[in-house]
Amino acid sequence: MLTAPAVYVAILSAGFGHGGYFLTRALFPIPMLATLITGDIRLPSILLALAQFPLYGAFLGRHAMRSTRAFWAAAAMITSVHFIAALACFSGLLSDFSG
Repeated sequence: MLTAPAVYVAILSAGFGHGGYFLTRALFPIPMLATLITGDIRLPSILLALAQFPLYGAFLGRHAMRSTRAFWAAAAMITSVHFIAALACFSGLLSDFSG
């Protein structure tokens, strides 16, 4: 349920290729970091962005079935990885994709 609105605001943030990508980097940091390999926002990064929130949900759901403690540990791990990746996105590591 989060993917569609997140993609929408990410596209708006990207300004259809002419924006600052602030929300794109914040919401989809791992797919944005994948651009270091591809050199630009290409299909692998887009597919990873579309899969990101469903993968987060599946990971959380799997751990929720084990125990409440496992769920919160998984949530902390996802939050930490996402936050660290977002910090990397804002560190100057990525280009501005301004064509």
